[in-house]
Amino acid sequence: MFKRWSLLMVLAALLCIVIPADAGWIMFEQNGDKTSISNGRLKGTSEGVSWIFNSSKKEMIFIHDEQNIYWRGTIDDYCSNSAKMMEQMMKGMPEDQRKMMEQMMAKGNQSPGHKVTVARDGNGETIVGFKTTKYRVMVDDELFEEVWLTTDASIMKAYKPLIPMIQKFNSCLGSMGVEFTPEKSAEYQKLWKTGFQLKSIRYEYGNPEIETDVVKMKKANISDQEFEVPAGYQHRSFAEFMKSQLE
Repeated sequence: MFKRWSLLMVLAALLCIVIPADAGWIMFEQNGDKTSISNGRLKGTSEGVSWIFNSSKKEMIFIHDEQNIYWRGTIDDYCSNSAKMMEQMMKGMPEDQRKMMEQMMAKGNQSPGHKVTVARDGNGETIVGFKTTKYRVMVDDELFEEVWLTTDASIMKAYKPLIPMIQKFNSCLGSMGVEFTPEKSAEYQKLWKTGFQLKSIRYEYGNPEIETDVVKMKKANISDQEFEVPAGYQHRSFAEFMKSQLE
């Protein structure tokens, strides 16, 4: 019996070696920003602040590592809280400024007269070992952005469950803007479904400006704790958390 049990243990160990755990990806950009993605979860970190999207729990988390605080909620929570903060801010404005802001927001959300087109611009360059496809985003027949996307199966497996959340989040951000942005258009939204972005250059103000520039991408087994709030951190209301970012 002992020999049989030992043999089973050896076989189990070999299976663990032959069949690796479902790994995620860790992405580093030129500016030092870091993004982890695994099983429909994404964590981005920049300048001491992290944000987490969890597609299975349908929630997002903001974490401030320097102050050891966090906020947790759904995309709908984020949108409604953001709208309330905007409303409170506008209440404190003089009436003429408030009306002007309301008109600008309404005009921006309607975005009349603007034509957005997204067209494939051939095979893109190989970025951190992944083949990409290049796309050109045109606004009123002028170049707005160049985007390089990869459709690598292992990356898309981790990324696809996040697409609805990312689209909803960006739509919410766009609805609070005071001017038209191409991200609000249905044509641009399709890019989120097309592939995972490894590079993008914007020409919004005439000069090229790099938005995304991945310089390193490595596969790794990422623990569940990476996508959770660290122990000891204190919860804050949405307003309190956002206020802390301005201090």
